[in-house]
Amino acid sequence: MVPTELGSEEITSSERRVFEALSGSSLSGTALHSLNLPDHEYKLTAELDFVLVLDDLVLAVEVKGGQVSCRDGVWTYQDRAGHHRTSREGPFKQVQTGMFALRARLRQRHGQAVDDVAFGFLVITPDVDLAGGFEWDDETYCGRGPFNRDVTKAVERARAYWKAKQPATYPIPKQLQTTVLQDLRPSFDRSPLLDARARELESAIVRLTEEQYERLDLISEEPRVICHGGAGTGKTFLAAEVARRQRLLGRRVLFCCRSEVLAGFVRKRLAGTNVDVMAVSELNVIEPYDVLVIDEAQDLMTFDILTELEEAVRGGWSDGRWVMFLDQNRQAHLYGDFDHEALQYVESFRPVRPSLKFNCRNTREIAFQTRAYTGADTGVATAGAGPEVTFAPVDDRASETAALDARLRALHEHEVPPEHVTIVSVRGDWETSAAKGLRDARRGRIAQLTSSLAMTWPGTSMTWASAMDIKGLENRFVCVIDIDSVESETELDLLYVALSRPRAGLWIATTPLVSGQLRALFKEHHSGAMDAYQKAKV
Repeated sequence: MVPTELGSEEITSSERRVFEALSGSSLSGTALHSLNLPDHEYKLTAELDFVLVLDDLVLAVEVKGGQVSCRDGVWTYQDRAGHHRTSREGPFKQVQTGMFALRARLRQRHGQAVDDVAFGFLVITPDVDLAGGFEWDDETYCGRGPFNRDVTKAVERARAYWKAKQPATYPIPKQLQTTVLQDLRPSFDRSPLLDARARELESAIVRLTEEQYERLDLISEEPRVICHGGAGTGKTFLAAEVARRQRLLGRRVLFCCRSEVLAGFVRKRLAGTNVDVMAVSELNVIEPYDVLVIDEAQDLMTFDILTELEEAVRGGWSDGRWVMFLDQNRQAHLYGDFDHEALQYVESFRPVRPSLKFNCRNTREIAFQTRAYTGADTGVATAGAGPEVTFAPVDDRASETAALDARLRALHEHEVPPEHVTIVSVRGDWETSAAKGLRDARRGRIAQLTSSLAMTWPGTSMTWASAMDIKGLENRFVCVIDIDSVESETELDLLYVALSRPRAGLWIATTPLVSGQLRALFKEHHSGAMDAYQKAKV
């Protein structure tokens, strides 16, 4: 069976049962399964649920789960949730069209040898038995009864039927079988491809977690809140949602942070809500707001900034309504002016202090590596398992550019769109960055992160960002480069930000010096990281 396993999202129980039945059958051949394919990638394979390459037949299989019926030429499909869908093109016509397209494609690629191969189709409805109809012959259909008894017999019956209708065909030579499978496999074996896996991971991330719902309920009831959470726990997402909901209650709301890039990102997300979004440098408050929502609050912990913010909220720190989201793990010292006494001052007003413990951004592998090398509490990863984190050894800027170029080519071959890739520079200087030597950079295909780009993040092209600027943002795939050292606290803080940005795939370029430093850090933090990793697997 190709692929060997199903993804967890958007696979109905009926589709899964057919997959398992074919996997466990005694049929001699290979079954290609395409249910993990996005519809837009390959129209042909999106229309063929399964293709069976048998010893003497290529069989296209269409699966229709749930309730299926046909009246007056209109087909109706109903899933378990009660959703209905109608179509004048029934499953038999659909799979027949797909079969002809498949045969034409193979003939175009492999010539006259395909003319000696028998093709056929089979429709399976594992949940219902359709009454006989003029649109199909009995041998081309497998209903609930035959499926539950033995799907192998249904396939063998279809095989005999199609072979009898094409007597001039012959068994498929082994070499042609291999060639056909090699040709078809890239169109079907998308489950392991990086971008397909990333989409599957993200489908669980876009929803609020149960923990976040609980925090929203708490914040709506309390006038003053400081919410703690590590990278990936959804602080920015939750902060924006808090601001939106407070505005729906009729309150004037200011969303504030230090980074102009992050402010641009959130401003776009809150467009149309009448929430004012400003970086601290942009503050120009004429009348105090009813609610102040602060993201990345650790960046604002100086008495000068707190004094300015206090004037922005009605009632000030002592009697005002305000919510702070902060990460004290390894983001508190990035600006070099964090004042612990300033934080203690805000805490003296006795805000409620909930925490976010579940990492809903990073895969288990990324969360583990981030904690193992920085010691930061990255929370319990809930996004699931993903690709392994890749370390690329490099010696100098030229070799780093070459290694990065090879990584980007690999992502392209895995059909990862360029806008889903961000290159994060720990050094943060474009002029000395290994990315500047890339062909894509010379051709203007890499966009540098700015506050304006953040408003359309991730944009339409590959992006480059400093670790400082990308705080609060994320992307599917991240390549971390320009790591000079990881000895100082600031260097570790920047590394923490960089490693925690990807949702699915993380690639890191390391020199011998940095590799040695990372080994020492891993030895120090491995135990705590492993404990968190095991919790994420439960």
